[in-house]
Amino acid sequence: MRILACMTLLLVAGCGDGAAEQNVAATKASSLTPGQWELTSEVTAFQTVDQGAPKIDTPVGTRATEQVCVGGGRPPAALFAGEGYRCNFDNYYLRNGRINVTMQCAREDLSGTIPITVDGSFEAESLEYVRELRTVLASDGDVQITARVTGRRTGDCAPEAEGDNASNGQEPSNAAAG
Repeated sequence: MRILACMTLLLVAGCGDGAAEQNVAATKASSLTPGQWELTSEVTAFQTVDQGAPKIDTPVGTRATEQVCVGGGRPPAALFAGEGYRCNFDNYYLRNGRINVTMQCAREDLSGTIPITVDGSFEAESLEYVRELRTVLASDGDVQITARVTGRRTGDCAPEAEGDNASNGQEPSNAAAG
């Protein structure tokens, strides 16, 4: 009797609609579509870490919009850090709809390092993530900033912008919204 009951359960389980599971997996993009991306960031948390005046002063609610050209392969660091940062990737994962990136960054106007972590999700032509940075400066003025970033592909890159990103992976200096 137990064997008959187990076989019935197996048959019922086997008759389920596996198409729904396949559709969820199929909608996750394996990478971002190359082209021009518009990113909008908004600072959601801002905290001074020491007694000095903040060296990056982007209080809660600060918004910024920027354009980044994404070519084939690994996107430029500016897609995750924002404009004005020079970064080296420590950890890079951008696959199957997930983004998880850690970088060590610097800015021309600051003496010290700026570790940045990014965690979020993406589809072929859109993304959303949380960016956290905490400055480790040689002087006072350290801050910890969290920003919500959303992005969408807006078209193809201009030929000169594509060449600029391919050579150094950076955007021009003009940082805002942590």
